[in-house]
Amino acid sequence: MRVSIITLTIDSSDYVDEAIGSVEHQGPYELEHIVVHDGTESFTRRLAQKYPHIRFVGGCGAGATAAAALGVQASTGDFILLVHSDDRIRPGVLTRLASEASARPDVKIWTGGAQMFCTLPDGEELVVRRMVGEEMTRLSLENICDDMPLLSARFCHRSVFSQIGNFDPMFSESSDREFLLRATIAGVREGSLDVVVSEMRMHDESRTMHFRKGFTPPYLEEHVRIADQWLARKDISDEVRRFLRNWRAREMVRLMVYQCRARYWKEATQAFCREELADPLWIFRAVSIVEARRLRHRLYNAKAIDRLRLTETK
Repeated sequence: MRVSIITLTIDSSDYVDEAIGSVEHQGPYELEHIVVHDGTESFTRRLAQKYPHIRFVGGCGAGATAAAALGVQASTGDFILLVHSDDRIRPGVLTRLASEASARPDVKIWTGGAQMFCTLPDGEELVVRRMVGEEMTRLSLENICDDMPLLSARFCHRSVFSQIGNFDPMFSESSDREFLLRATIAGVREGSLDVVVSEMRMHDESRTMHFRKGFTPPYLEEHVRIADQWLARKDISDEVRRFLRNWRAREMVRLMVYQCRARYWKEATQAFCREELADPLWIFRAVSIVEARRLRHRLYNAKAIDRLRLTETK
């Protein structure tokens, strides 16, 4: 079995050495490690000199989604895993994948768990959240849309990309969620590795994993567009349509809440009025946000978060 690990970097990738160093090259598998660098050639040359065993692909300057799509096109492995330059892979997971995949060749996505961590100013690492086990990680509409999609913990067989397509550059902020939503609706067969695969770092430069205030996540508007794209189709089941209609309402509420927190009162009011005119019942669909919020807050380490916030206020 051949595995392709795709690491996405830019010139300011402060943690890229940790990401590369976490990939185990020795095991019962062939390994192909591809780094897609969306930056200057000088940075690529320095990395290439330091890591001669890695294959480097130049990005097109169009962001992480386009870089990920290039990595998939360049890969030759049976299974593909995307790893950002600020994440790490846990030891032993590639050996575990090789064992499970050989026993069940029908499985096209092997899903592991993930944990979010942060580093305090003194160098201590804190695990902020641990997501492991089928309930939290399996490919379901609820997990993919209302919690973290966990693409960096899922080994996707290359046939999945042939079946449902590559990452869509139209959704630069949420291409992982959009891609896995396609896989879920298509019914791609999944298996659980039942171990933590990915360690995802929380830091201020991250676009998604941080505690910055006064910030309206750009992915929320994309979520609404993803839902609209699916709801315009006639080939989805009533169950999927009902879920996506409710999910869209939930994401609109979240968007308005963030806009209000950032004091974008005009934008929030305009969004509310548009939704009321388009669907007077939308606010009742948004009530489902209560259960969705429970999913997003499963197994957070409250003490770790309090310690992190305390260091930020000093």
